[in-house]
Order: sequence, then C-alpha cells, then structure tokens
Amino acid sequence: MALMSYLVRDRHCTYYFRRPIPVALRPFMPAPWTGKTAWTKSLRTKLPAAAKQAGARALRDCMADFEAAERAQRGESLPPPPRRSPLPPLEEIERDVLAGLLADDEAERLHGDARRHLQTAEERRLLPDLVPVPHGRRGIGEDYAHVLGLELEEELAEYRRALSRSEPGAVDGETRAYLRAKNVPIDPTSEAYHEAGIAVLKAHVRAYGLRLERQRGEVVPTPAPSTGQGPKLSEAYEAWKAGSGARGSRKPAAKTLLEADHAVRRLTEWVGDIRLGSLTREMVRTFRDALATMPTRLPESLRRLPLRELLMRDLKAYPAAHASTINKSLNILSAIVSHAEAAGKLDAVPAFRNPFGKGAKLVVEERAEEARQPFSRTDLASIFGAEVFTNGKRPVGGGGEAAFWLPVLALLSGARQGELAQLRVADLAQDEETGVWHIAIGTDGGRNIKTASSRRKVPLHPALEGIGLLRYRQSLVDAGAGPTASLWPAMNVDRVAQPAGAWSKWFTRFLRETAGVADRTKVFHSFRHTFKRLARDARLGEEVHDALTGHTGGGGVGRSYGSGFGLKALAEEIARIEAPEAVRGLRWEAPRPAAAQW
Repeated sequence: MALMSYLVRDRHCTYYFRRPIPVALRPFMPAPWTGKTAWTKSLRTKLPAAAKQAGARALRDCMADFEAAERAQRGESLPPPPRRSPLPPLEEIERDVLAGLLADDEAERLHGDARRHLQTAEERRLLPDLVPVPHGRRGIGEDYAHVLGLELEEELAEYRRALSRSEPGAVDGETRAYLRAKNVPIDPTSEAYHEAGIAVLKAHVRAYGLRLERQRGEVVPTPAPSTGQGPKLSEAYEAWKAGSGARGSRKPAAKTLLEADHAVRRLTEWVGDIRLGSLTREMVRTFRDALATMPTRLPESLRRLPLRELLMRDLKAYPAAHASTINKSLNILSAIVSHAEAAGKLDAVPAFRNPFGKGAKLVVEERAEEARQPFSRTDLASIFGAEVFTNGKRPVGGGGEAAFWLPVLALLSGARQGELAQLRVADLAQDEETGVWHIAIGTDGGRNIKTASSRRKVPLHPALEGIGLLRYRQSLVDAGAGPTASLWPAMNVDRVAQPAGAWSKWFTRFLRETAGVADRTKVFHSFRHTFKRLARDARLGEEVHDALTGHTGGGGVGRSYGSGFGLKALAEEIARIEAPEAVRGLRWEAPRPAAAQW
C-alpha cells in the first residue's frame, strides 16, 4: 500500500513516482533534488503491474537519497562505497537505453492500452459513453494511438530542448537507474555523470524520433542491447588470462601478463570497459595515436594518472615510446580479442573483424630498428677486466656473487638473464647416468620460463669449471644451503614477472659507467647473441645451439619427436666452443669481507 500511494498518473495515463521531501531535508538532498519539494520520476509505463515494479526501484533510489540527506544533516561522512564497475562506454550507454525504450514501445503497442486493466469488457458495456476498448486481442485502439502520438511529440520536443542546452536533468532518473543497474558509482557532481546523462538524453531523442516513425506506420526494428556485442573488455581479458583450461594449453607468461595489464588498463581508460563488438577500428587508431604520444620512464606520480589526464600534462622532458613497444601492446590486445573470437563469444556480432588487425599497428622503420648486438672482443675485455671479476669487489645492487657469475654464465651457456637469476642449488647438478654437470632450466620450484622450448639442461662449458663454478656451489652447500636454496642468496629475485629486474638495472649501469660500453644496442642479452656467434664459429649445427639456448628452431614436425639431444652429446658439442680470451684467466675466489661499493 505504501508504494502505491506514491504512484500517480499524468493526463496521458503515464505513471510517475512522487514522494514529498520533508522540509528539513530539502537543503541536504543530493542533486538534482536539492531544495526541491518532491522526489519525482517518470516510470514510462501505463501498465499498473509494470508501474508497480518500476515504482519499487524508484522507491529504493528515493530512500537512498533520503538517507544520504539525513547523514548530511547530521554532519556524518558517507560510508565507504562498495567496489563498483567502471563507467561503460558512452556509445554502449546510448545503445542500451535506446534498445530499452524501443523494446518498451514495442510492448506498449502490442498490449499497452491501460484501459483494458481498469475495467472488464462487461463493466465498460455498462457505461455506454466510454469509447470501446479492444478487449481480448492485442494492439491498441485508434484513440489510444492518437493520444500516444501527441504525447510522443510533446516529450520529444522536451528532450530536444534539453539536448540543445546539454542539460541532462530531464533524464536524471533514467541515468541513475541505468548506472545503478550497472553497479556504477553515482556522483552527480562528476564530469563522467554528466557525460552519461548526455548519452541517456541522446538515446531518448533518437528513441522518441523512432517511436514517432512507428506512429506513422514506418518499420522500425528494435535493436539488440549491448550484450549482443560480445563480452566486455574486462571479461575477455579474464578469459584470455585463464586460457582454455585444457591440459597442455598455453597460458600467458608472467611478464606478458604485466604488459597485458598495462595495455588493458590504458585501453579501458581511453574507451571504457567496452564490449568487443562495439570496438571500432577508428577507436583503435585513436588509442594507438594516444599511446604514441605517451612517453616512457615516467615517475610513479604520472604513471598513475588516467591516459586522457596524463596526455594533458607537459611531458616534453620524457623520452618518446618506441613504435615497437606500442605495437607490442596492440598485439596483446589483438590476442585477447582473437581468443574471445575463437571461443565463439563474438559469433552474434554481424561481420565482426578484429579491430587490432591489419592497419592498426605503427610502421616500424627497419633501418632504425636496431637489434641487440653481440659483444666485441674489446667489449668483453672491458667487462671482464673490471674489479668485479679481477679484484673481488661486490658492488651494491650486484647481488653479491651474482655480479660475478651471471655475466660469465650467460657468455658460456647462452642462458637468459631471468633463467640464470632463478637458479637454485639443485639446478646446478651432476647427471647420474652420464656424470655431466649441467644447469637445469625449467619451472620447478615456482620458476618461470619464456616458452615451452626454454625447458632444457645445458652442460657446463669446461671453462666454467676452471673458473670455479663448482667450488662456488660447494661453498654454499658447506654453509648450509639446501637443494631449493637460491644459487645467488644475496640477490633479490622476483619470481612473479621479472626475476632479475633490480639486478638488471645495476648491470646496465655497470656496463655503461664502469665497463664503458656506450652502444645502446648492447645489453645483458648481448651475451646470448655472443654465445650464438661463438657456437657458429665453432661450426655447431643450428639444431645444436638451438637446443643449448632454448630456441624453437625450424625443420618441421619430425625434429620435434624424441627428447632432442642427450646430455653427453651436448657436452661434447659445447666443449668445442672456444672460450673468449677475456674470461680464460678468470678465477673465482671466496669473497673477502669489505665494504660494498658503487
């Protein structure tokens, strides 16, 4: 009964919700009800049952505003809001509201004459002055249609006037209802709320125009809501991260997930949590161009800013992002869309094409795209002639003995920096069958590897034993290190994404400032390129040094059968590689107590 007492009808028999606002609360009511005498909302229906349902929702919204006003009156702060979804894209809001209005109009024209529900046919026959109503069949009568047309013209004119002034107050109730249904926070003072209101208002202008076309007998189909546009970006991303669930199916690596988090975050900031079917190539191009203007090496205070706000700042002091970096983000986003497409989530979208496809990426100037280069003899002499290797110095940031061993191991094994950083004592082992000492690169103990082909065992180059790697391992065991202990106890290893992140920064400083290698194409990964060059110089077959370095290699399916090369065969092959002169005289000695430097 309480609810129905707040429902009123206008002269067109459309139901409204109206509840008086207590005088004491009026100054404290949230916008747009501040200072108003009543909280009102059009329920957009002439059907009593539908009005009751819509009225229940309006009553909930009204009570929430009353409670907020009471808290403001008492000087209380608002409770922390629950976790809410981001604002949907404005195009999605407009499409959803338009579809809902036209669906309601279609239902009203089918069985919307409210007079059917007010009296039975027998009751109306007792009142001969009343206009006949089409009981027992669908559709609306001519008099109802005439009044409906007048109402549509009047309301369309009202919405157009509001849109001409960019004043969405005429649809504030509808805007609140939409956002609340989407679990989006409602802040009438925010720019986002105003933009959402304009999208709802545009939908009303379009919808009422189309309703008038229906009124003239034109065929106007009801569009599908945005759910027919496939999954949201956030939903597609979660599905891509989870993979197919099948045994042996590939999931994104931890480092890829970090890059994907960044790409999805920036795209969401640019276009909202859009449904993939609504994502156009034009949107992708403008997003790509926005990424191209976003520099790198930003301080944390700037990195936290939303993309549109960030690009409004003065960023001239920071270096520009490389085209290949931007293309990497676009490739990840393309993979997320392709995963959803392969799963059939976009089958209902007519003529769907991945918007990150051909033409979306930036053209990279091949001549300017300098690949990582191997170290020269002079470079190696400068690196291994430093006091880290010749005088036992252990700089701050170098991770203790990792400063000595990671460069040496990378040069003589071709292993990646992350693979070496994650090694445990048990991963430097002697094979029981062949007696070959080797390093085991895999995922045991929570380690990460780049690809499935990265899982391998690499025999120790004879020079490593001569330099003292096995003596170093034994010193850890003698000190009480167990099999699962890190081979580099002083190194801070992040096993989640970039195992040697902090150490990598130290090595880059060492390489540039101490070793004097200024060429930017030469980095730690250049040891891997140097090893590949040494392997070719020793006339090792491509398959052999692909097996040593964990590269996939070519050659067809037949080469993938079996377990590759045996350890003994690989040990014989790696022994053919001549150790560079710069490391032949190196000898590891147990560290002397001394103050760390650099």
